[in-house]
Amino acid sequence: MDANRVAALQSGDYSAFTDVFGMFWEKVYDYLARKTHSPEAAKDLTQLVFIKVWKYRATLAADVPLNEQIFRKTKQVFIDWLRQEARKRQHFPDFAELPDIAMPGSADIAFEMRTDVQSALKTLPPKRKEIFELRHIYGYSYKEISELLGISTKTVDSQLVKANIQLRKILQTSIYLAVISHIVQEMN
Repeated sequence: MDANRVAALQSGDYSAFTDVFGMFWEKVYDYLARKTHSPEAAKDLTQLVFIKVWKYRATLAADVPLNEQIFRKTKQVFIDWLRQEARKRQHFPDFAELPDIAMPGSADIAFEMRTDVQSALKTLPPKRKEIFELRHIYGYSYKEISELLGISTKTVDSQLVKANIQLRKILQTSIYLAVISHIVQEMN
């Protein structure tokens, strides 16, 4: 039975895909909801699993049970999500953590810096801002960004360099004032 479904999927039979989706979506969602502890993330990831099943239907193996292949894709999607979540935390700390990291006891300055950073990001040209966020907020690699946006990795690099220069210029005064304020507080 699985071999027939796999063959139908491989040939692009959308009704076979709909049947497979109906058979497995709840199991996939339940698994991902338990793993992510987030119903919203589980919905998004479940959708991604079935997008991948359809997109890579030609690679499905007729001699491997379909549920095994779907859950292999599910686990891979979950692992990719975990990596992405880890990269987000590694590359761009939560702004709420800024007072403890940057200047203990200086919540007003941290709030101003947070506002300055958000304002500075808004000044970037839309494509440059998108590239910057994909790299530094979502943790995508240069290659992933280039594939996602259909541009070369050299363009990604160039845009990130320009974004960093632009942000550095805009935030230079803000950072300087924060450091001076912190030194003054330390002296008191």
